[in-house]
Amino acid sequence: MKKTNWYGVGVVVLVCLVFVFVFSCSDSRSPSSSKVPKAAIEEKKDVSQGDQWNELKPINIKIPENIGGEAKLTRNIYFIMDGSGSMNERTTSDCGGDQEFRDKITGARWAIKKFLENVPEDVNIGLYVFDFHGRREVVPLGASNREAFISAVDAIEASGTTPLAEAIRFGTDQLVQQYKKQLGYGEFRLVVVTDGIAEEIPGAAIYAARRGIPIYAIGLCVEANHPLRHYSVSYRAADSFEDLKKGLEETLAELPSFDVTEFQEQNTGENQ
Repeated sequence: MKKTNWYGVGVVVLVCLVFVFVFSCSDSRSPSSSKVPKAAIEEKKDVSQGDQWNELKPINIKIPENIGGEAKLTRNIYFIMDGSGSMNERTTSDCGGDQEFRDKITGARWAIKKFLENVPEDVNIGLYVFDFHGRREVVPLGASNREAFISAVDAIEASGTTPLAEAIRFGTDQLVQQYKKQLGYGEFRLVVVTDGIAEEIPGAAIYAARRGIPIYAIGLCVEANHPLRHYSVSYRAADSFEDLKKGLEETLAELPSFDVTEFQEQNTGENQ
């Protein structure tokens, strides 16, 4: 009978164990099947300072027990109006179309007023403006505020920069507060009217999306590559003030399916 070479067997077993260990370690270092879009990883460095990058996912908004709210199906539309310096530009055949309006801000005022005529009285509206007087909320979210809304629009004095990202975050927070007051019921939309391209739009848009707030954006005489085109439920390019009015009217249409996890591949993460 041939004797078993136990030394040789031991060597073979040892080699096999080493091979398995090396293979498993290599596999553990391979890329995972993360659902985070590639662009999100690449844009991690673009997230606002102080924010901790996080995987794109909806936030569960908790409603405090002592909120003192009431379950309502009320619709809520919060407007952000661009009053930056470029809104003082003269209308042309390519921008504005109708020479009845001497500049963009005048035509925008007309479009907003015409739109308000079709907004039902039971819809809550609010307004945030940035212009010569700074960046601020001029009309809190509410229903009986149409005259105040029109007066605030008429008072806009175009000047300054375009802090859209800050405005989007602020408007989102106001709608979230109203969501809590309505105990999670109703509809909530953020409408942005702008004629300029601003920085940090992706981060601000994700901030809104993760909280379930859809953005409706209207670019007035803006190039086709406006960042909000990629981060809005609805984006309309308006080359005339009639287009602007129609774009505003579309914000009253039925809300399309909105899922933050399918929010485009160009998104960036955002901290809660």
